[in-house]
Amino acid sequence: MLEYVEMARDELDTCALLAAEAFYDYEYFTPYVPNDRQRRRFLDAMIRCEFKANWGRPGVLFLTARDNGRIVAVAKLCTPDFTTPPDIDYIKAGWLGVLIKGGIKQVNAWNDMDKKASAPCSGLPRNNWYLSLFTVSKADKRKGIGSKFLSECLIPYARTAGGETFSLFTNSEANCRFYEKNGFSLFDERSFEHKGKVLGSWSYKMELT
Repeated sequence: MLEYVEMARDELDTCALLAAEAFYDYEYFTPYVPNDRQRRRFLDAMIRCEFKANWGRPGVLFLTARDNGRIVAVAKLCTPDFTTPPDIDYIKAGWLGVLIKGGIKQVNAWNDMDKKASAPCSGLPRNNWYLSLFTVSKADKRKGIGSKFLSECLIPYARTAGGETFSLFTNSEANCRFYEKNGFSLFDERSFEHKGKVLGSWSYKMELT
């Protein structure tokens, strides 16, 4: 039986690495940082920076799923009151190192795409809960953990807090099937091109009321 617990500050590095490892070969990053070694270094630094800049900030929750005390999944859930941290917070959290590891032009191109890909969800009505990051550890995939984390923790949490919609986007067709299986509906589809490679982006939502 899974247990759901908020991430503690001293678990930040462990959870960030779990997420980075799960994303090493994800379509969302490979067109922008194609070199495997460089992409891994970039993701290790970028996700740690993202966690560090946002941890403890109003409007954001880092939630974990645990199996016998072991962290097997991590989610970053943004409430309707969430606002993006100012640039100075990202700089303090290590963003310059992210640029160096990923390559300035490559990271800036990815960051620009990321903002456009998340725009449909940020444009939903005010009382929208946004799943900014959702990942299961590589060693624990295909065990039903992701579906349980959504149905037993994340969606009920947002619904109980009075959320009207629950949204997210993905860039993987396999993930599209996963979210549709778990009750989400597609509401926006777009694509991005980078150096001759096309990246799809699909935004999903669930009505909570």
